[in-house]
Amino acid sequence: MVITSLFRAGSLPEKTPTYFGIRLDTDVLWLPGDSSTAGYCHVTGKVVICLNEPLCVKDIKLHFEGRRYMNWDRNFPNFQSSHQHMPFWERLFMYQTWNFLHSKGTSSRTTLAPGNHEFPFTFCLSNNTPDTIEGLGDCRVRYHLKATLGTAGGRRIEADTQVRVRRMYRSLLVPEPKMLQDIWPQKIIYRVSLPFQAYTFGSVIPIKYQFIPLRKGLQIASIHSEVKETHKALQPSLSTRSRIVAKDDHDSSDWDDFRAVSDDEGCWYSTTRFLRLPNEPKECLQSLTTNFLHIEHTLSTQIKLLNPDGHHSAVFLDIPITIHFALPHLPEDPFVSSLLQALREIDESCDQPLPCYDTHALDRKADDILSVAGDDAAGLPEPPSYCQLGNISKPPSYATAVLSDASLPVPFNEAYV
Repeated sequence: MVITSLFRAGSLPEKTPTYFGIRLDTDVLWLPGDSSTAGYCHVTGKVVICLNEPLCVKDIKLHFEGRRYMNWDRNFPNFQSSHQHMPFWERLFMYQTWNFLHSKGTSSRTTLAPGNHEFPFTFCLSNNTPDTIEGLGDCRVRYHLKATLGTAGGRRIEADTQVRVRRMYRSLLVPEPKMLQDIWPQKIIYRVSLPFQAYTFGSVIPIKYQFIPLRKGLQIASIHSEVKETHKALQPSLSTRSRIVAKDDHDSSDWDDFRAVSDDEGCWYSTTRFLRLPNEPKECLQSLTTNFLHIEHTLSTQIKLLNPDGHHSAVFLDIPITIHFALPHLPEDPFVSSLLQALREIDESCDQPLPCYDTHALDRKADDILSVAGDDAAGLPEPPSYCQLGNISKPPSYATAVLSDASLPVPFNEAYV
């Protein structure tokens, strides 16, 4: 008799939904990356339950959680071997939960009729929410939405989906060019320019080099450029690591390799080199700043000069750039359009009115300018970085460059070392 009752109990089919899942209006949540008056964004979606027969449930809940994992050393992991995950270093830094069935007691029950049931939800996500980081095994930030359905029989059915948080920066919408120009007395005038400072994954960085040689017989030996990615961890401990995500080498033997371009400043020898950024997040992460991790990108250039006497000189230039995800199709996303409107309002608020007459200062005399030159000297920009490769020269000071004769050797200024 007991055996028969066991078979009968086991043969009864248990009621389960034919479909239980989460549907978001968008899987990628775009936050304004620049300073914005909007301190949050809305996440909207719905939990869908499809039933063929009535189902008695105790609760229907929605959980949103953000987890970060950082367990690295100073070296980047070898992607040929998988990283050994250590759960101890995983932190739950964000958690929210909602119950769609507002019941007063734990014994309350609700019976859902056959058919499709939708439970819409909306919650706010702060603008301080860290970006999603994925691609590296030893460092990541992930967000999940999980829906749970508790039946009257004690079962708990779960459904989850991954949510990505990304930022939209004004620099991607309004490109800003960057140019560095300086002079090495008695050697060369150089100019390095970029069309903009913000780039997307998989894009190409065009670098334009222009030179005016000041010494007869001076040549450009080579141009080396690279994009360096630096990680600065603030939690759980302070540490820094770097890697090269893109590089380009160009060897030159004569000025004929360059294109001659003339402008108001003179005749320049010009060339353009291209750096292609990776597409895969494991090879390059986006630029970001959080309270536990900073990711920065720098375009470094080394210009090696071949002097007439055979020794080499070199100039180092560093230009900070940012790397972000490509923006979605703007006309199809109303939320992105609202962000664009917010960015426009920021630009309008940044426009300062013309100063009134009382804020003007009288022109200073030459003696007054000389008297305060010492105080203003500390705020002047630092000179460009030069290096010595073997037996190579150092840039002379301004005084020695002016007073020296072209036929005589110029004394070196040790302050640049």
